[in-house]
Amino acid sequence: MNNAKVKTALITLLAAASLSGIWGCGGSANMSGMPARQLFNLGMEKYQSEKYIRAIEAFQTVVYNYPGAALIDSAQYYLALSYYGNKDHALAGVEFNRLLLNYPSSVFAPHSQLMKAVCYFEGTPGHYGLDQSDLQIAIRQFEDFLIDYPESEAVEDCRAYLKTARTRLARKHYSNGIVYVRVRDYRAARVYFQKVIDEFTETEYAALSTYETAGTYLSSHEWDKAHEQYENFKTVFSDHQLAPKAAEQSCEAIWKGGKEAFEQEDFALARTRLERFLTACGHETDRLEEVNELLKRIEDSPLVEALGEDAGS
Repeated sequence: MNNAKVKTALITLLAAASLSGIWGCGGSANMSGMPARQLFNLGMEKYQSEKYIRAIEAFQTVVYNYPGAALIDSAQYYLALSYYGNKDHALAGVEFNRLLLNYPSSVFAPHSQLMKAVCYFEGTPGHYGLDQSDLQIAIRQFEDFLIDYPESEAVEDCRAYLKTARTRLARKHYSNGIVYVRVRDYRAARVYFQKVIDEFTETEYAALSTYETAGTYLSSHEWDKAHEQYENFKTVFSDHQLAPKAAEQSCEAIWKGGKEAFEQEDFALARTRLERFLTACGHETDRLEEVNELLKRIEDSPLVEALGEDAGS
């Protein structure tokens, strides 16, 4: 049995225990002789007055004592809504699911499917740093709702929930990446950033993850990859507030790469990088003189002359 099934079973037992507690207090003893319609009307009265505990008691009595009543699916639906109104999201989710299982053709089935997802969403800790496993379940169920009921009036509400849920999950993965950046484990950081880029493209954290990915290459002195990633950011997110900074960092990467290659006497690579700097970063007037000086020294280097002679022979 997987964790989700275990959790559902425990919640169902809790619902039964809660019901026993209510009945044990004598509440349902006063309702046991009422007809189904009278009980349902009482439940609706309590529900509309936001007296959710009493509404739960009435609707639960209908569900348990009158399983064949014509209004049984209505009672089941408002029982779930009463738990939701009482902020018992886990129990509400169980009751919405029970409606879907027992009364799949009910007019309340579409909204119950949406509300089951909402219950998972509301039951997830609000802070992205805490366990978000229920949020992933909610996301799958929101997506299922949009597929199953594309014409529903609740589609826009569902999309809003889905956007919020996916943004929160994207932030969690992005934040995990930042943690690894801080401990200088750049490879692990890129795993999380890439997950955001691949799976949460529509969220704001996709752009941030792209930018931070470039930063990991810059920090690890992988100059060409850093330059490429910053250039990619500039192209894809040209209107982003970080685009000017990405342009600066792109030039920084290719400049440092060219200078490092020159110092290591890899003149071919140094020339390639420095010429790329001139093409992409000609506005960097503070460094133009130094770049041109390095290129001149490369051209005047005996090693470069020797390589040129070998190529021509």
